[in-house]
Formats: sequence, C-alpha cells, structure tokens
Amino acid sequence: MRHSLTGRCICLMLLISVYMILPAYSADVTVGLLAGSNKLGEVEEAAYDWAEDNFKTTTLLVDKSGNFKNPGGTALQPEQFAVLWMFYTETNTLPDPFLADATKKAILDYAEAGGGVFLSALALRYVVELDIEKGGDPRVFGPLGKEPPEIGVVPTADAKNHPVFKGFDTSKPVYLTSMAQEGFTSDFHNFGGTDPEDTILGTKTRGGGAGGGERPFVEYEVGDGIIITLGHHNGVYTDAKSKEGTNLRNLTANVLNYLGENSAFFAVEPDDKLATTWGKLKALLK
Repeated sequence: MRHSLTGRCICLMLLISVYMILPAYSADVTVGLLAGSNKLGEVEEAAYDWAEDNFKTTTLLVDKSGNFKNPGGTALQPEQFAVLWMFYTETNTLPDPFLADATKKAILDYAEAGGGVFLSALALRYVVELDIEKGGDPRVFGPLGKEPPEIGVVPTADAKNHPVFKGFDTSKPVYLTSMAQEGFTSDFHNFGGTDPEDTILGTKTRGGGAGGGERPFVEYEVGDGIIITLGHHNGVYTDAKSKEGTNLRNLTANVLNYLGENSAFFAVEPDDKLATTWGKLKALLK
C-alpha cells in the first residue's frame, strides 16, 4: 500500500509538471494582422511576412463599418485571435477604415473584453483615436535620414524584468534600428507636453545617449485587456541582416507572446504527443 501511495504521488507530480509546461510547448499565439486595404507597403509587408513565418496569423482587412475579413472575403471576428497587430508606416495618417467610429468601437470592445493589441510605428497614435490616452499627445514625423546612429529603447527601471525584455540585457540600451526607414512613425514627446498616462516600458535612445524626451514603448491596461505601443524609428522590418534587425524581431516576438498568453482569447490545444502523455498519467492515478 505504501509503495502504491508513493507511486501515485510521483505520478501526480509528473501530471502537474506536464500541466505546467503545456502552454510553453503546445500552445500557439494566433495573431490578426490588421490592414486598411489589400495592398501593403514594403515595410508593412516585411513585418507581416515575418509574423506569418513565426505565428499563426491571418490578415484582417478592415472596412469603415467595423467589419473584419480575410483576403478571401470570409468574415471573421477579432475574438478569434489572441492578439491584433496594427503596423502602419506608409503615410502620415492612418487608413480611413481604422478611423471610422465602428472600427474603433470594435477594436476597443475587443481590448476591453480581454484581448491584446500591439500598435507599431504610426499606429502608436491609435491609443488617442481610441480615447485611451488623454494626456500624452503623440507627434508624427517622417523618414529617418541616411546612415543614422543606432536607435532603440532603454528599459525603464520598473520594466527591466518585464516579459517583453526576455533574453535582453536590460542594463543597457536595446538597439532596434541601424538603417534608414522609409516611412512615417509616431511617439510620445514630453517636451512641452506630458508623459503618456500608463506604464512606460522603454524610453528612446539615439547613439547610446538619452532621447529627447521620447516615450515610444508603453503598456496600457484597457478593461481586461492590454495594449502595447512601439513607436519612433523602431519598425525597420526590411532590415533582415543586422543585429538591430534581429533585436527588433526578438522584441516583437516577446510582445506578441506576452499579449497572447495574457489574452482572454488565447486557446491552448495540446499536440498529440502531450495529449497522449497526459492521458497515460491520468490513467495511472485511477
């Protein structure tokens, strides 16, 4: 009886261990890639192509009525995805479908219900369009000049251990760009203004020195959900060769994983191997 009890305890411990590692090895973050039309700019296309190679993604075309469809025309709901990512840099204004009241309501409702939203480059301004950010006034600025110094973010003291910085040395700047960007972007610039109202994850750095008051990397708690912004010149996804380009992709992966794993719409489905192991362990306890 004692050996039987010991065996059952060991099995229970294994069962708990499998349960604890299950999300890490068998769960996939689903990402809806938001687009205002079926034609993407070069940088947007590079970003979304990378996402398609690393996550379960679907491009969601948005119209002025707040409807979401895949490129084939099938209607989809935001709640079918753990994360929505809006990356836009092609012009100095967001596409009209995103500015329509119906679309803003749909995305805000999704976030408040527990979804995760990532807003990159010019899309950082969307927190103002959604009326989430009432204090900071994001600026808009144009392409980065030729041969710029390294640009990136400096983790704030409170964010050094945040999951978005997993794998990075947060005692120094995290450089994300080392080449010119053809496109527009936005950030919070607190000179003459105010800081954004929620949690600043990182301030901007240029060439290793402090930025001019820029706050591109911010996390917002919105109802039961989370919105993260990454603005300034931190979206050169066409750079596939430099260390900074690698940093950008790794940071983006961290953000999408963090948002996905904390999303109310994150579905965990065990693969066959883990499902079989799980079943065998449960059988041993009977």
